[in-house]
Amino acid sequence: MGVTRRGSTHDWKRRSERLIRASGNDYTIVRPGWFDYNDDGQLEITMLQGDTRHAGSPADGVIARHQIARVLVDSLASDAANHKTLELVAERGPAQETLEPVFADLDQDPAGLLDGVRDQANMPADAEPEPARQDLNRVVAGSGVFPTSRSLRSPRQ
Repeated sequence: MGVTRRGSTHDWKRRSERLIRASGNDYTIVRPGWFDYNDDGQLEITMLQGDTRHAGSPADGVIARHQIARVLVDSLASDAANHKTLELVAERGPAQETLEPVFADLDQDPAGLLDGVRDQANMPADAEPEPARQDLNRVVAGSGVFPTSRSLRSPRQ
């Protein structure tokens, strides 16, 4: 979580997410909340989008490691999880029997754009450090997914 909050080490995580999206491969990008701060009753897995929680503390949301593992493993076999970016927290309530409807309720990342759906457009790709732009252009050129003219486009630009 907090990937769109600029000026932190999260800038590099966001850059790596962009490389994954530009690769043309199937993916599910998971941005977990604070690990293992759950209360006993926080078993319901909740998936959010837009990276709106920026407290930098467990107030952003918590998630147990076993819940993260479940989401990662379940996403591998879920068509509904493909090409989605999500923030992951646990809320009060029972664990779901299946996560398929939770994945299905999420919006897919826009095809041809570098950032996740509803992410803030506050990190223009063409203003990135030269090595980051070079990496991105190499991935885009190798994937054949995005035309070169769009390789450095960000959402809402």
